[in-house]
Amino acid sequence: LLQRWTAEWRSACEGGVVSYHDYGIRVNDGAARGGGGGAVPYAAREILKYGVATAAQYGLLTAAASGLDRALPRALPKPAVWVLFAFLSLRSRVVSLLDNSRPNREAQAGKATPADVKRPAWTPPGIAFPFIWLTITGLRASAAALAYRGALRTPAHDALLLHLCVGDTWNCVTNIEKRLGVSAVGCSLVWASVLRAVVAFRASAAPVAGVVLAPSLAWISVACILTASIWSLNGRPPLYPSRTDGASAALRLKYLAQLDATTIRGGA
Repeated sequence: LLQRWTAEWRSACEGGVVSYHDYGIRVNDGAARGGGGGAVPYAAREILKYGVATAAQYGLLTAAASGLDRALPRALPKPAVWVLFAFLSLRSRVVSLLDNSRPNREAQAGKATPADVKRPAWTPPGIAFPFIWLTITGLRASAAALAYRGALRTPAHDALLLHLCVGDTWNCVTNIEKRLGVSAVGCSLVWASVLRAVVAFRASAAPVAGVVLAPSLAWISVACILTASIWSLNGRPPLYPSRTDGASAALRLKYLAQLDATTIRGGA
């Protein structure tokens, strides 16, 4: 039965009815059905892993911010705050325990996703994403500098740091583990974290900072719609971590201080 089912899906792939990504999910899912359970404990472990990685990264960033507040004899110049948060926006993964390497656009032929993943027709070209994220980097750094009043540990700055950590974990799920279903769910958490940051900046000493950061909320909204569309077009894999959907990225101390921009090393 599995052989017949596999042949039918392979034929559908060759005819363009479904993607090879979906073909792999379906075939592996069929094999997994015959191999027993364990799905719930596995999903729980993976979700715990995401939580631990995000919490550890947030703890390291806030500890560093507290250390700077105590160590500096005077307040930082606002341009220095801008540079600091621009760096964190681009490289917050230096304190992540998960592999957060960004996609290699050349290997993906300039596309936003790997070639075997179906995308909606309105997907922005791959070359657009670096420019979009650089713009958002400027908005984040500007909001942080505007709200700075001599301390890096404020509710607004903490909310922005948490948003960066949630985004890094989501990047690992999306680009390293390639879990389309978990990525679709995870994007909603990224959206919620940036909304929280916008609200926090609106309540800060410089409410205009929340207005400056707000456009990033619009882009994350588009990203979530795109992620959900990709999930739907590729066979709707599980919305929870599954052995049949992507490869698990392990927690590794070696991923600390990762500065490379594009090379995906994988999660093994």
